[in-house]
Amino acid sequence: MTENLKIPILANSYTDLSEFDFSFKGIQIMDVKTSFFANYLDSLEGNDEKWDYHEMFEEVVLQNIEEHEKYYAIVKTEPFENFNYREILAVYKLLLIIFPSDLQIQYVLEFNGYDLGMSISSWQRTYTGEYPGKILYLPDAPVSEINEFVEKVFVRMNEKGAIGYIIENYITSYEASHRHFQYLNLCFCLETIVDGRTELTYRMKRNVAILCGTSSFNSQLIFDNITKIYNLRSKIVHGDTYNEQKIEDYLPFLISIVSRTIIELLIHDIYDITAIGRLNKRITTLGFGDRHKISDDWKKFDFNIFTMTTSNWIRLQ
Repeated sequence: MTENLKIPILANSYTDLSEFDFSFKGIQIMDVKTSFFANYLDSLEGNDEKWDYHEMFEEVVLQNIEEHEKYYAIVKTEPFENFNYREILAVYKLLLIIFPSDLQIQYVLEFNGYDLGMSISSWQRTYTGEYPGKILYLPDAPVSEINEFVEKVFVRMNEKGAIGYIIENYITSYEASHRHFQYLNLCFCLETIVDGRTELTYRMKRNVAILCGTSSFNSQLIFDNITKIYNLRSKIVHGDTYNEQKIEDYLPFLISIVSRTIIELLIHDIYDITAIGRLNKRITTLGFGDRHKISDDWKKFDFNIFTMTTSNWIRLQ
């Protein structure tokens, strides 16, 4: 094992995350309240009876979980064979891309080598009783479609080029200390999908509209909405007076359109500046409603009805 085994524990989901299949990478999502996870922890103890990992987990984590709350562990099914924590984190990132929400890593279990003990790190909840947060919940989630998508794009998640930059900005936007910082982080995501130095804002708006628009009408609506998004962005970064309520009003669309942009880039395998250049050249020849013509690799994955509706049908005021 080249690095310490780590198990992130995810909080704030009402959707059963264990239904999503990452077995193609030897990864599984487990409900931490089940016997399956208890048995998994037991299997990590080895032959030394001085450790009782599940008892430690119960004292530190389970006793602090409300009865109605669901927590999930992302685990390697063969934990001591080529463990790579980046792949574990990629599962969390993909879930957050597909399901924009306050899903978060609340605890991390770290095992300091075989038979050498377990430590538990925790992070402050980004949601409270007063602010319950946006719980990850998608009724009747199209599990088979989502599983097909994650297997198709998983290998593209760890690219260090443009797609990695966009994903990191998207993920860290949920950790922003203020709403306007989150807003700007999300704008940075959109700005990455254009190359060159001329007409950047116009070309970015057009690129996103074609990438994400399900029809000519919807592409035009996205283009118009991003114009409003960037008018407000300009006021924020230049210190002009602006209506703070607009940030709250615009964020649901901005989060959804960034989520959909990342999904479409992953489908088309757009990962670095060279691929961004090819994307821009291709989109130049296309019109609104032509997202299916961008590459031969495209397939329709519209699994989250909430983000699809918000990104394609909401008109910002």
